[in-house]
Amino acid sequence: MYSQLWKQWQKNTSLFFLIKCGAIALFFILSILVVSCGSSSAQGNPANPAVTVTINLGVINGSPTPNFPDYACGGWATNTSPPFSLSSKVDVYAKFTHTVQGNPIGVADASGSAIVLWPDGTTDTLSATTGTDGLAVFPVALKPIALNKIVLVQISFSKQGIPSCSIPQAAYFTAILVSPTSSASPSSTSSASPSPTFPIGTGTPTSTPTNTPTSTPSATPKPTKTPKPH
Repeated sequence: MYSQLWKQWQKNTSLFFLIKCGAIALFFILSILVVSCGSSSAQGNPANPAVTVTINLGVINGSPTPNFPDYACGGWATNTSPPFSLSSKVDVYAKFTHTVQGNPIGVADASGSAIVLWPDGTTDTLSATTGTDGLAVFPVALKPIALNKIVLVQISFSKQGIPSCSIPQAAYFTAILVSPTSSASPSSTSSASPSPTFPIGTGTPTSTPTNTPTSTPSATPKPTKTPKPH
């Protein structure tokens, strides 16, 4: 009896082991088929190639920061909307610099020339010399043609032994007409009656009050006796 049970158990165990091995083998076969089909489909369709990702560490694709130019200049108006007046002037500033070890340093004693382009086509030329900081100031006197119109100022610098420089963009301003502000009406002042004067060092007024005379009542007349007739 025991021998029959042992044989039956060995038979069941062998059958279970065969089924497990067959399932594992089938899984590997299916995996190989899936991989081969995927690679063949990707190679057969050039329009949809297999996606690959490449990561490059330490590579920067951004554009590098440009270096400062050796010599540079620029100009600007201190007030781009000045109030119009025939006696007014607009100060146009300009600066001429030289780059030394990455830092801009002013070019001193450089000759600056400013050409004022008025809206009617006329021009004026102004001259100035840069200071130790490379700054030059051009005072531009206003004209009626500048009212509500753009005035351009082209500026250039030159100095012996170094390259000349012209500002890349002209300075500009537009004169505007400002309405006058109403002045406040003068306030009326009330005249106060003069206070009585006092002599220095005293606290009493100079005028002394006069005594008002009092009237004395008149005496009442006494009645007289009338003589009787005899």
